[in-house]
Order: sequence, then C-alpha cells, then structure tokens
Amino acid sequence: MDLARIQEVLREERLDGWLLLSFGRSNPLALEVLALSPLHLTRRFAYLIPQEGEPTLLCHAIEESLFPPLPGQRRTYHTWRGYLETLRGLTEGKRRIALEYVPGGLIPYLSRVDGGSLDLLRGMGLELVSSWPLLLLFQTWGEAKLKSHRRAVKGLVAARDRALAFLQQSPRPTEKAVQALLVQALEEQGLVFDHPPMVAFGRNAANPHHAPTDKVLEEGEVVLLDLWAKEKGGVYADITWMAGLRPPEGAHRAFQAVARARDAAIRFLAEAYGKGHYPKGFEVDRVARGLLEGEGYGPYIRHRTGHNLGEEVHGSGPHLDDLETHDFRPLVPGLAFTVEPGVYLPDFGVRTEVNVYVHPEGLEVTTPLQEGLTLL
Repeated sequence: MDLARIQEVLREERLDGWLLLSFGRSNPLALEVLALSPLHLTRRFAYLIPQEGEPTLLCHAIEESLFPPLPGQRRTYHTWRGYLETLRGLTEGKRRIALEYVPGGLIPYLSRVDGGSLDLLRGMGLELVSSWPLLLLFQTWGEAKLKSHRRAVKGLVAARDRALAFLQQSPRPTEKAVQALLVQALEEQGLVFDHPPMVAFGRNAANPHHAPTDKVLEEGEVVLLDLWAKEKGGVYADITWMAGLRPPEGAHRAFQAVARARDAAIRFLAEAYGKGHYPKGFEVDRVARGLLEGEGYGPYIRHRTGHNLGEEVHGSGPHLDDLETHDFRPLVPGLAFTVEPGVYLPDFGVRTEVNVYVHPEGLEVTTPLQEGLTLL
C-alpha cells in the first residue's frame, strides 16, 4: 500500500478520509485493497485512512490475530456498542469520507457497502463520497502485470489455434468437445480461469452467455469461441474469435459491422489520448453502439462494449458501458480492458473481442484483431 499516494489523492479530492468497511467478505473491494481476500473473516471491520496521519484498523477481538500487519494502529471491539462507539470516535472531526458506494447505484460493481451502514455513517454527520478515484490506484497495472497479461494472451491464441484446427479436421465436432480441448490447451500452458471457455454453434451463438452442449456443428452455422485465462497470481487476458462452416451472408455482414464498431472505439480512444484527454467508459460505449445502431443492429445489442481486466476477468475498474450501467470513470494510464461489441440475431450471434492496455503515451492493443470470419 502506497499510503503517501493515497493521502495525496485524498487531498486532491478534498476528502477527510477513506473508510474501508466490510462485514466479513461483504466488500470484496476492501479485501482486495488491504490484501485480505485469502482470509476467513466473519465479523465487521473498518480501516480508516485519514488525509493526514496514520490509519487505524478496527476489528473484532477474536479476529485480530487474522489480520496481517497494516500501516497504522489497531483497535478492537467485542460488543456492537463498542464497535459503534469506536467507529464514531475514529470519524469524529471528519466531514467528507470516501467508501465503496456510488450514489443511485449507477455503478453496482463499486456499491459494496450496505444501506444500513450508509444510514449509520450519515447519522454520524458524515458526507459520503464514492471511493472510485482511490480505487483506481489499485486497478492499474505495472510492468510485471502487463508482462503476465501478454504471456496469457499467447496462451489464449495457441488454444484458439488448436480449437480451429480441431474444427477443421473433425467430421462432427460438438460444442462440448471443443470446450474440452480448449480447457486442456490452457491447462497444459499453466494457465488458470474461473470458468471453462464458451463455445457456441449457430443459434446458440445468439446467447452471449451460452453453456456448451452436445450440439454438432452443421453447415451454414457460425462458431463463437470465447476464452479467458491468466497465470497463477497474474492478470487476465480475454478474447473472442468467430468462425463458420459456410455461414450465411448475413453473418459476414454482421461481423463486419461489429469489427467497424470495435475499430471506431479504438480510434476514439487513440485520438483522445493523443490530445492528452482520458476518455470515460460510457463515452467509448456510445461510440461503438452508435455505429451499430446507425447500421440497423440496435435491437440486437445485448451487452456493454467492454469490461475492465484485472485479477478477475471482469475486474472492478472502469468498464466501457453506457448500456447496462453509466460508467463515468476515466480510462487512465495503467488500466486494461476489453473492446468487444457484439450483435445477437435470432439465427446467430457475432462478437469480436480485443484487449487494450493504456500506456502513458497511448494505448496498446495486446491481442489479435480479427478482420473476418475464419472459414472452416
């Protein structure tokens, strides 16, 4: 934890402190920031980082030994009255406090503190502010994480190539058979993932979260491969690749549309960074969706344009989203995210997905750009 940098951001945002509050595992963002995720915590704790001075940990007496050394002092409680009294004392004299909360629930990925705790803190006279500017310090990557991501990308591309070769050589491939091959290919390279890859044929590709079945690939159908993985302790890479066994002309047209939307989003990002401007997540989503809507695909858009990448495949950082949520967070250097527009018609779905990392001097697309359906 870079305490000096955190307190610098607190001063920049005119905040009196950052209160990392959780009941057991109810606030995964607080656990991530404090490196507490592996611990089995079952009681309330609070960690207050003031604008000036040392932080204070408040935890239950029976769990004090579970906490690793954290900057500052620690206090314990064993009754609910003791918890409330100590928390009130810690926040005394403070006015504006940041915590994992977004007014109106606009970004649910960040709204992790329960309503009762919000009532409690407001009752203490505190003004509550979202902690997103502070969380950005923990959602950006350094060089080590970027290198880990690039190695994961190589593993995904190799697994994709094996799956495409299998599809071309097998007389009657099934979704489950291709999924099993992808799992094997990723595991052989030492990569891990939270869920097996997605494989969808034909109409099944119209479901963005399809679970593979024993369906056999038929002539005239598209193939959607969505796979994600990371090194142990690393950060994720996530790609989608489209193929087809003599797919219909409509599938080719739809794929070209999502590819144009992808490229428009990347171009918008590059131009913004070139002008020294950090675009916001919702702005990029509007660019990609605007293109697809202009070409008549608006009714077939089912999800945002992209998501943050981190130690979880859907990280907690800024998403490219003004559809499912209104993500107003800036895409600052050090962040990584996907650009993955898709359209899902009744008979098929198509999506293209690339990963982007933001350097101080501009963006890097770390994954291959698919220009057309791979023909089987």
